[in-house]
Amino acid sequence: MKKIFRDLIGVLAMFALFAGAENNFAQSVPARSETETLAIQMLALINGGDPAAAREFVRSHFSERSQQSLTDEIVALFQKIKLQSGGLDIVKVLPPEMRGQANLLLRTRKEKHFVRLVVFTRDGKLTDFFPLAATDPKGDISNDWPGGKVSYFRMRHEIDRHADFAASRDLFSGVVLVAQGTHILFQKAYGMAEKSFQSPNRLDTKFNLGSLDKMFTGVAIAQLVAEHKLSFNDTLATVLPDYPNSAIAAKVTIHQLLTHTSGLGEVLKPEMREKKKKYAALRDYFPLFVNDPLQFEPGSKWRYSNAGYIVLGVVIEKISGQSYFDYVRQHILVPAGMKDTGCFELDQVVPNLAVGYGRFEDDILGIGPRRNNGVFLGYKGNSAGGGYSTAPDLLRFARALREHRLLSPELTEKVTAGKVPATGDWYGYGFWQWQRFGHSDVRGNSGGGANSGIDSEFQIFWNGPYTVIVMSNYDAPGGTTLARAISHFLSRQIP
Repeated sequence: MKKIFRDLIGVLAMFALFAGAENNFAQSVPARSETETLAIQMLALINGGDPAAAREFVRSHFSERSQQSLTDEIVALFQKIKLQSGGLDIVKVLPPEMRGQANLLLRTRKEKHFVRLVVFTRDGKLTDFFPLAATDPKGDISNDWPGGKVSYFRMRHEIDRHADFAASRDLFSGVVLVAQGTHILFQKAYGMAEKSFQSPNRLDTKFNLGSLDKMFTGVAIAQLVAEHKLSFNDTLATVLPDYPNSAIAAKVTIHQLLTHTSGLGEVLKPEMREKKKKYAALRDYFPLFVNDPLQFEPGSKWRYSNAGYIVLGVVIEKISGQSYFDYVRQHILVPAGMKDTGCFELDQVVPNLAVGYGRFEDDILGIGPRRNNGVFLGYKGNSAGGGYSTAPDLLRFARALREHRLLSPELTEKVTAGKVPATGDWYGYGFWQWQRFGHSDVRGNSGGGANSGIDSEFQIFWNGPYTVIVMSNYDAPGGTTLARAISHFLSRQIP
């Protein structure tokens, strides 16, 4: 159930205190929205432990897609949560960050761990939920940011105060870099890059990018468009005539692959973990998905697709005559001055590389010890994600974009601007366009997610001076939460 454990994106803010309840949450805790009502009802089903009742709840309250394909997994997940927690009591209802979201701060009845439950709905139906580790709210400063403009030195102090707090509670390990124009406003490393030898993270430590590699893929496609070697509206059949599924290739366009509206699905399947070295070249991934039916008619919906970006990488190889890795190095990394960025084999010895530490799928609530994520990584990064970079290199990438050293101003705008609505925001060509930071137009990407040991965030204030880069070798949402809280704070500093 990959999507349930994917990107949690939310700010851990605290709101109104409620007493815990032993049984009927729906009656004992007031809900402010339909989503919170459904979240509280779902929690009651989890605590009840009745599979038949849980199955009926899924049929009645989950989206049609979830009912059809995930009912058994959802019910099994309910049971695993109940077994690990001994039941969950509400501590606080937290404010949502976006429409159709509910956040509940909970406490397990077994061993009294804190847990956060994030629930999403659309059109009155549950679509996703994420159980995540949390910490004691006593003394929490997550939402304690100045409300207005502050001095330069206070800005630095507040960023450091919140990053240090997250690290002190073992929610974050990594690097925070904030630039204001060409000047670095703040940069600092926290936590360990390798726990066995107590090797600390450094400012130039290489972290797994997760999906941030998709930005490079989007830029590479646009560069080939600028050379008139393809167009965004070309079908896959036109640019990649040897694609193994000709019927799908005739229907899907480059635009749809870039915007996750193609209907292609996933490559993150058990076979990829079990036979890592089998998947070193991009075409090696094709057997994992090319014969899968489309999830929907191309262009009709948005659904995140790593498979689509694998295909785009092969398109780049076909048209350029270079491997994807060589093309990106020559046309993006070298012009941007990114000397510490690349895709490395899992068995390659790479200096100053952070080991990822995650809480994995057998630890449903994320309350066990963190473990090395190597067993879950692919053999090598690719056009969909999994490369490595440093915070200073990502700042160089941001500057190269702003200065139009990679693309013309028109194509830079086309690639980074949102094209289709996606989970409350907008998705462009390998870039998100977030409109949640006040009046600021923020563009970039997020990489990693829950249960991965990867959590990278790259944000450019497109109509403002700031660039926010947070890279972490822990699971989301620690780094993501911190990055987005920093951006909310910075949005209030712009005149």
